[in-house]
Amino acid sequence: MIYESSTSPIIFETANKDTTNTKYVSGELLLAKGDYENETVQLVKGSYIISKTKDYINTNMKLFGYSGFYKVSGLEKYNGLKNSFGFGAEGSVNINLKIEELRIGIGGSFGVATEFGDYYQFRKSANKEGIIDSETGFGFFTFSLFPVIAYQFSESTIISTQINIGMPGLISPSIVLNNDDVVYWLSWIPNDENKNDYMGRRFMFGVNINLNGLMAGF
Repeated sequence: MIYESSTSPIIFETANKDTTNTKYVSGELLLAKGDYENETVQLVKGSYIISKTKDYINTNMKLFGYSGFYKVSGLEKYNGLKNSFGFGAEGSVNINLKIEELRIGIGGSFGVATEFGDYYQFRKSANKEGIIDSETGFGFFTFSLFPVIAYQFSESTIISTQINIGMPGLISPSIVLNNDDVVYWLSWIPNDENKNDYMGRRFMFGVNINLNGLMAGF
């Protein structure tokens, strides 16, 4: 089910140091259309991230877990909400050209994950019956390539945008705001079948909290 979501963007640090190591916890919410008519997806995802920032290279290492529901439609006895949950790990790297406060670069990510629950059992059973054609393994890979542009407005604020191409999401455009130790990001795909659907085909919103900054406040 996580393949229906957007790929999370890489985190850029705001600190003006040669090397910055930061730990984050994150929460993400997905609302999306399913693969077929009248099918929907709702998913929440939590992550623990270690971010390393240098002048010309950024890396993120992530452990994540998620849970949600996929609404199956048009398959008679299989119709209805199917729960799903899973966990995995992912690494991202970005190499960038830094010109004053502007960064322009390209990067990639690769990860592994596993998924369980009713949705996995549905795919396995329906595929065996020949009703659908679906991958039935509970383990899978995530991967993407992305260009990124980031601009640092101040010592505490940086805005970036990137477009991940790969899985999950196939295409995941994101805009990211890192401000005062909190990172907000949004990914949105329009619904070509309904131009008035403002939620679009896929809407995903995430918030990352800098644990280093949070612990420094105590």
